[in-house]
This record gives sequence, structure tokens and C-alpha cells, in this order.
Amino acid sequence: MSNGFIDIHSHTLWGMDDGARDIETAIDMCDIAARSGTAVLFLTPHLMYWENADSLFDERNEKADYLRDVLIDNDVDIDLKLGFEILCDDDIFNIKYFKPYTLCGSRYILIEFDFLKPTVEDVEAWLKYLISFDLIPIIAHPERYAFIRDNSDCLKRFSDMGVLFQANMQSFTGVFGAAIQDFAVDMLNNGFVSFVGSDAHDYRGRNTDIALCFEELPDDCDMELLNKALYDNPKCIIKDKKMIKNS
Repeated sequence: MSNGFIDIHSHTLWGMDDGARDIETAIDMCDIAARSGTAVLFLTPHLMYWENADSLFDERNEKADYLRDVLIDNDVDIDLKLGFEILCDDDIFNIKYFKPYTLCGSRYILIEFDFLKPTVEDVEAWLKYLISFDLIPIIAHPERYAFIRDNSDCLKRFSDMGVLFQANMQSFTGVFGAAIQDFAVDMLNNGFVSFVGSDAHDYRGRNTDIALCFEELPDDCDMELLNKALYDNPKCIIKDKKMIKNS
């Protein structure tokens, strides 16, 4: 496997959510990622409504296969992996089979929440339910949730349950504001960031250029832990191996 970045979260597939608007945008996003040092890019469209899950699964796979062929024709060298970013709410309790929707068909499942509605107690119930299926939940961009920032002790509580966290690379550079930047850096330096993703939605502002973010990182970022989150830890997802948490 290449030694390049492994970006576990992007909205690169066109026409599936609020990410890439067309195939040309998707190609540009992949090209930017490849040229900036990303070796593996996960395609993780939003899964928000379970009644659409089967059709989304088929559409994702078809578009990913087509995109791979187009990238070969355009000499864009990047390995595309599949997953979803799943919106968790009480509807999750009606689902009994999650394997098609995990990252690479592994035990790791990327999840998100409504930015306004959940409480820590809600999230804990959803996490326990997912864990009961022998899944390892990865909470996407926890630094962006006010209810987590306001109750930061829940990071340890969730971590002790076996939950992992994926921070957005641009959170460390202040794109989402100073409060989110400070929280993301604190999470990283305290060992709570297991993965980093671009969470890219376009080829402009929220793009796949992880290398560019390195030029704008605060001086107090723990670079050893950041590199582990971009290189070593994501390989556990691809190989479906249990990850050893940061100590």
C-alpha cells in the first residue's frame, strides 16, 4: 500500500448529496487529492433516510465504478474505497443489518448527527446500539458539534465504549472558526483523534487538498498523532483489523 494520506471521508461522488455536483467536479476532486499526496480516498455519500439505503448503495457502487474508469483515462492515480456517512437518529433502532453501509465492508461505520437536536444521552444510546452489532462507530467531525464541545467529558465516555473519532483536516486550520479549531487541536493532542478526513464537498473551499492544510496548522498540533491518523490508523479500516488507540 502506498505511503500517501488515507482520507476516510469525502463527498466526491456527484449528484448523491451536497457534495460534487457533476462528474467533472468529482474528477477534479480526485486529481487534487492525488496531486496533494492522498493515496486512498474514501467515497462516503450521506445516508440520511434508511428507506433509500438500497438505491443509494447501488447508485454509489455504479458511480464509483464509472469514476474509477474515468480516472484511469485521465491519468489520475488514486485508490477509491467505499463507505457512507450515516446520519444517526432514533430510526437507527429499526435497522438490523449494517454491513453494506460500513467503510470497506469492515467493522468500522462512519456516523454523524444533526447539528442542533441530539443530546449526549441520545448519542450514547445510538452508539450502544451500533456496538451491539460488533461495529466500531467512528464519529465524523465531533469538533463541529456544539453539544460535544459543551460536554467535552463525553469524549472519554464514548472512547471508553470503543468509539473512535474522525476530525476534519480543515478544522485544525480554523476554517470553521476559532472555537472549533481549538477544540480539534485539544482533541488531537489528548489522543482522541484516530482519523482525519477532508470531508470535501467541492474542489474549491472544502476540497481534498490535505497537504495544503499542513501549511496552515497551529504550532501546538501533535504532528506524530496527526500523521498516525492520516497514515497508520486508516489501514486498520482497509484491513478490517482492530485499531490500537492512541495512548
